[in-house]
Amino acid sequence: MGFLKKMMASVGVGAAKVDAQLRDRAVRIGDPLTGVVVVKGGAVEQTIERINLGIATRYRHDDSYVNHTLFTQPITGNFVIRPGETQEFPFSVVVPAGTPLTLPGTSVWLVTDADIAGASDPSDNDQLTILPSAGMETLISAAQRLGFSLAKSEVEYSHGRIAQELSFRPPHGQYKLTELELMMFPNGDGLDVILEVDRRATGVASLFTSEFESKDRWNVPGHLLRQGPDAVAHELEGRIKRMS
Repeated sequence: MGFLKKMMASVGVGAAKVDAQLRDRAVRIGDPLTGVVVVKGGAVEQTIERINLGIATRYRHDDSYVNHTLFTQPITGNFVIRPGETQEFPFSVVVPAGTPLTLPGTSVWLVTDADIAGASDPSDNDQLTILPSAGMETLISAAQRLGFSLAKSEVEYSHGRIAQELSFRPPHGQYKLTELELMMFPNGDGLDVILEVDRRATGVASLFTSEFESKDRWNVPGHLLRQGPDAVAHELEGRIKRMS
């Protein structure tokens, strides 16, 4: 009977299980995600080499979507879990810069898995709500102060890394554009921003294309972000008008 149980556990039947229990599923970029991983023993004694935590998302690649783990780190070393035993491991993991925000069209989740030699590795996924850092929130608020409304978000592989693009609709009649797109990359206490403006073609150009695109790179310093959304909105508006 013991041999049969070990064989079954090796393919995941009657094996140990892991469950990440989060203190709060909503967390800002740069802040710690905290909780406890509960490990419950199965039908046989097993040696767990380590428990890993990671944050994952889904990005667009050509015409399909790819699940991608942004980072992973071990939170335990080697230990033994006996049948029916429960062990708990508190954790605190900082949400790194570059993690996509949880917005319509974007999903982010915590991945928990245990490495068990010679057996199927148990895992657990928990959806997260990733909130913007203070600087990112200021820039988004600045766009909203100008009357732009968030239309969608999409994660893609861009500029050699995973990046999230936020698309905003302009207020009616105020700007000569159809869409404003932002990519934000934390840089110290500031932000590196890629701005893209889509504007409708007019005149003779409209015979050949319906829209033009214009891109700009903007290093938003920390001291400007700390002045608040109104100050950032003034600079953002100037850049939009020059691009459109």
